[in-house]
Amino acid sequence: MDEETKELLRTDVELSKENNKLLHELVWYQKWARGLNIVKWVIVVGTTLGALYYVEPMLASLIGTYSELLNGVSETSINSLPGQN
Repeated sequence: MDEETKELLRTDVELSKENNKLLHELVWYQKWARGLNIVKWVIVVGTTLGALYYVEPMLASLIGTYSELLNGVSETSINSLPGQN
C-alpha cells in the first residue's frame, strides 16, 4: 500500500471512532429522554387521578345540591302558574 492510502485509512478510522462515540452519546441521551418522558406522564396521570379522587365527593355534593335546586325551582314554577290549584 502506498503512503497516501494508509493516511486515508487512518483518517477514516479516526472519523469512524469519533462517529461511534457520538452515536453512543446520542443513544444514551435518547434513553434518558424516553425515561423522563415516561416519568412525566406518570406524574401527570397520577396527579389527575389523585385530584379526581379527592374532588369527586365535593362534585357529588355540588351536583346533588344543584339537582335539588332545579327540582325546587321547577315545582315552584309549575305551582305558581295562573290557573293552577
